[in-house]
Amino acid sequence: MQRLGFHIVRLWMQFQSVHPYWLLYLKSDCYYFLVYYIARYRRKVVRDNLLHSFPEKEAKEIKTIERHFYRNLCDMFVEAPKMLRMKPNGYKYRIAYTNPELVTQLYERKKNIFYAIPHSGNWEWFGKMMCDLTPHNCLAVYKRVKNPVFERLMLYLRTYGCNLEMVESNSVLRRLVQLRDSQNAVLMMADQTSFGHESDYWTTFLHQDTCWFTGIERIARKLDYAVVFVSMVRKGRGRFEVTFETVCDNPKEATDGQIMEQYVRCVERFINENPDNWLWSHRRWKHQRPQKSES
Repeated sequence: MQRLGFHIVRLWMQFQSVHPYWLLYLKSDCYYFLVYYIARYRRKVVRDNLLHSFPEKEAKEIKTIERHFYRNLCDMFVEAPKMLRMKPNGYKYRIAYTNPELVTQLYERKKNIFYAIPHSGNWEWFGKMMCDLTPHNCLAVYKRVKNPVFERLMLYLRTYGCNLEMVESNSVLRRLVQLRDSQNAVLMMADQTSFGHESDYWTTFLHQDTCWFTGIERIARKLDYAVVFVSMVRKGRGRFEVTFETVCDNPKEATDGQIMEQYVRCVERFINENPDNWLWSHRRWKHQRPQKSES
């Protein structure tokens, strides 16, 4: 049944992929009305996240950001099937790079790279076309999901027509050690909610005590991977602008928490400049910092 379900959904995605963009965005407008006004999908989560993150903004501005976020979310949903039709170099028409020379220079210096991208713009599109940026061997880290049909579909969408290797998050270090003789570029979504343990990296982010996975720092320091922040801003429907920023290119010289703190500030600055471009519908602040026990 799972195999049948996958093929049914795949055929539906292939059918959607041949639709022109104007039709896809017409559908997105309909989805927006249903999701925002009828289903009210995670409206309370989104509103609470925005209110706590921007206490200085007025209610009218918060609501504007909220509506724009839902429009972007629906646009990203209808853009997903296009991943089956567009080859990596086909994204050049849709994605503009302000400073691609930064990653080219890292390749020329024989540096391995972690692309640290937040849930912004259309991160799925960036993952699909990253193979075309430099001659690096390209990998992307993903977290296994419970639904096997959805997981198989997402792996299919992300790797179809390109040389991108998907690596499950628990196997990243082992796989990169196996690939130590090749020059790698690894995409990692480093702004996901961690488990809330005391060992996580805790810092103030958008006025709130926030925990972060430390994998990107630990692996970068261990294997000497440069960390590059990827700012991907939606400039219009199907149009994005990407800017790269070096977080750390000598990780072995970094102190504990230095890479994480720099990355967090990059994400925070990006969100303040482009508040409707981030994924507000997840429960990012569901954990509280553990209290240290008194000895």
